[in-house]
Amino acid sequence: MKRSLDLCLYNTEPASSRALREALAGLNYVRFEVEVSTPQDLAEALSATEIGLVFFHLDPDADAVIDVIDKVATQRPDLALMAASDNRDPNIILAAMRSGCAQFVCEPIEPADLANAVWRAAARHLAALGGKTQVISVLGASGGAGATTIACNLAMEIGNLTESQCALADMDFQFGDVATNFDCTPKYTFLDLAQAGDNLDQGLLSAAVTELPCRVSLLARPPLPEQLDAITPEVVDHAIHLLATAYENVIIDLPRVLDAKMFAVLERTDTILLVCQLSVASIRNARRTLEALLRAGIPEDTIEVILNRFDGKSGCVGRADLEKTLKKSIYAAIPNNYRLVSQSLDLGRPLASLDAKNPVRVAMRGLAQRLLADSEVNPADSSADKGSTGVLRRLFSKS
Repeated sequence: MKRSLDLCLYNTEPASSRALREALAGLNYVRFEVEVSTPQDLAEALSATEIGLVFFHLDPDADAVIDVIDKVATQRPDLALMAASDNRDPNIILAAMRSGCAQFVCEPIEPADLANAVWRAAARHLAALGGKTQVISVLGASGGAGATTIACNLAMEIGNLTESQCALADMDFQFGDVATNFDCTPKYTFLDLAQAGDNLDQGLLSAAVTELPCRVSLLARPPLPEQLDAITPEVVDHAIHLLATAYENVIIDLPRVLDAKMFAVLERTDTILLVCQLSVASIRNARRTLEALLRAGIPEDTIEVILNRFDGKSGCVGRADLEKTLKKSIYAAIPNNYRLVSQSLDLGRPLASLDAKNPVRVAMRGLAQRLLADSEVNPADSSADKGSTGVLRRLFSKS
């Protein structure tokens, strides 16, 4: 089930069309569907499509548009309505709100203000859409296990399979390279969320997320390693909550550090993918990590083992050794192709864009399909509603 609303723009001022379209197209929880300029066209659009939000541009004739708003609000109380204008006359704003608009935005439009207003106008309707938010955390059992590569490609595959943006958060605040995997330089990062303090809300989160063309919405690590301490467990918890509210699927690339920030994420995680390889060192670290998570109170059935760079050959250790040591079955195995994966990392391009039929990419897509299917088969309480006190209280109340 999608976690977004189809949006209709009602605009009778052609000169404003492009700017309004561009502003609305940048929002991650609404999808621009159509622009209309007459009541008749609006009626047809509402009849022919599944519009959930109508954005009214009041200029140049506010009275005429407000009359349309009043009629739409009366006939279609199920719709979310909001308005925008460069006229800041309090009487105009009040008339629009009384006619049925939940939010009003003044022009020129600021992206953060628009995102926050649209979110507030659409929140009740988004909640009515139902559906389960799935938060998936990817954790490497050892350095170089390939967890980041899996997280990045998994987010892209889920985005394409669901035909909606998939959120991807880089939680390695010092040396994460998720943005490098997509060859992008985000303008805003986790640090901006931390600096927002008590003002952190859905609008600020939306502005901090970098929308990528491959259906991935990236929340990047801070620019400098020393900025790590500015991001508290409380900020992390709030950010993941907001992501889980705005997106149907959230992927988190975790660092190999068992601290309060990591457990703030795990409290809101539905599935933990523990990534390891068939080497003695990797398997031992996987066991240590698994045991640490279990001691911390993480449910064992939320932890899945991913075998990465599996070449199918029988060496010193095999799949059976891994499963016996961890006492868990392998959830998915990703084949080995060093050349393709290295090329993907160097170019900053997902595997699917380089060789869609390669076994590594096929396995990544299969993993995404299984995770989506399991989420549908085994529904649970949304991560957006989970608290974050259990593990943190047990682990850090004595510190």
